Amino acid sequence: MGTLVKKWLGTKSINNEKRLPRSKRSYQKILFIAFWVIFLSTFWFMFQAYQRTAFVNDKVNALTSEIETETKGQKKDSLINQDAAVTFAKNFAVQYLNIEPDEKKRAEREKNLTGMLATNLPVQDLEGTGELKAKRIVRSIEPYKIKEINSNEALITFLVKYDVAIDKKPTESVTQLLATKIGTDQTNFNIVEQPYLLPAPREAKLEKVENSLEEKSTVSNATLTNEVNDFLTQFFTSYSKSNLEEMSYLMEKPESLGGFADFRGLEKTNIYKAKQKGHYTVKTLVLFRDKKTNIDMRYSFTLDISKKDNKFYVNKLNHTFN
Repeated sequence: MGTLVKKWLGTKSINNEKRLPRSKRSYQKILFIAFWVIFLSTFWFMFQAYQRTAFVNDKVNALTSEIETETKGQKKDSLINQDAAVTFAKNFAVQYLNIEPDEKKRAEREKNLTGMLATNLPVQDLEGTGELKAKRIVRSIEPYKIKEINSNEALITFLVKYDVAIDKKPTESVTQLLATKIGTDQTNFNIVEQPYLLPAPREAKLEKVENSLEEKSTVSNATLTNEVNDFLTQFFTSYSKSNLEEMSYLMEKPESLGGFADFRGLEKTNIYKAKQKGHYTVKTLVLFRDKKTNIDMRYSFTLDISKKDNKFYVNKLNHTFN
C-alpha cells in the first residue's frame, strides 16, 4: 500500500514538473495572438496599398489617355493642319515668285505680299528689288513637304518651277524648293519668317521590288504545277470580269477589276511551299488588256492558296512581289 502511494505521489510530481506555469502559458498565448495580429495587419495594409496603387494607376492611365485623345483632337482640328494652310502658302508662293521689272507691277506685288506677311515682317526684310532687270514667271508649284512645328506654325515646302527672262536672252527654266513658314491665330494665316529657296532634290535611283522568295526552291511536282497554273488562269479570268459576290467563291477577301480589262496570260509564275501545311505561295506577273485603250498592263501578285473541297482557294492576295 505504501509502495502504491509512493508511486502515485511520484507520478503526480512528474506531471506537475511537465506542466508549465500558468504565467508562462499565458505569455506564449499572447505571443501567438500578437504574431497573427501583426501578420494579418501587414497583409491587410499590403492589400490596401495594392488596391490604392491600382486605383491611382487606373486614374493616371485614364487621364493620360484623355490628354492624348484631346491632344490628337486639337491637332486634327488645328487650322495649321488643314488644306487651307497649304492653299494660303501656295498663294503666297505665287505672289512671291512672280516678279518683273515694271515698277507699277512691283508696287502691286509688294502690296499683295504685305497683306500676307506678319505685322512686324516688312517686305524689305525679305528682299530688295531696286536693281531688278529680270522677269520671273511661275510655271508650277506643288506641295513637297509639310512639317507641323506646333498647333500654330508649320513649315510648308513646295517644288517650284519658274522661267527667268532677261532682256533678249534665252529664257531659263529653273526648278527649286521653296520653304515657307506660316502661322495662324486659328482664324487667318500669315507668313511669319523669311521664305527661302533650296536646290531641287536629285532624282531617286531606286531598284524595283524583287521576288522575296527568289532564292528558295520552287515546287518540282509537275502535276501540281499544272493544276496551280490552270487554277490561276481560271482565277484571273474571273478576277478581270466577275463581281465581288462571284469572287467570294474563289477567295477569302473578294476583289476584282470589274470588267474594265481582259485577262491575257501569266508571266514569271513561281510556286513555293508555304509554312502552313497544304498551302502554297504563288508569285506571278499577270497580263491584262485595258478594253478602252487596248493597252497591255502587267500587275504583280503574291497569293496564298490551298485546296478547299478538292479545289484551290485564294486565302490571301497581295499586289506585290515582295
